[in-house]
Amino acid sequence: MEEFVLSDLLKSQYIYSTAILDDQGLLMVANPSDHNTKKRLTKFAEVYYTTKEFNQTSIITEKIILIVSKLFDDSTMIVECATDSNLGLVRHEINVAVSRLNSYLQSKSPN
Repeated sequence: MEEFVLSDLLKSQYIYSTAILDDQGLLMVANPSDHNTKKRLTKFAEVYYTTKEFNQTSIITEKIILIVSKLFDDSTMIVECATDSNLGLVRHEINVAVSRLNSYLQSKSPN
């Protein structure tokens, strides 16, 4: 399921890559799933800790914008997009993806 949601996000003209980190900050799923993307996004694993206080955080650099979203099971979704992105549209697409993922994760939860 996670792979489908991430691949749907990549349909946006602004989003370059996506990933989900587990509750320890380790890469679980990346899309695209090539070696370079995984290596690059693994370097951003420390942003996992930024979601401890916020549900969503944006990190803006010269070359990319990272949007980090906390998920239901304390995992984290990272979205990498262009600096000239329509951030309103990107955030909306991310919020839809987070909602889909959270529904799925809640249904898998033993509670």
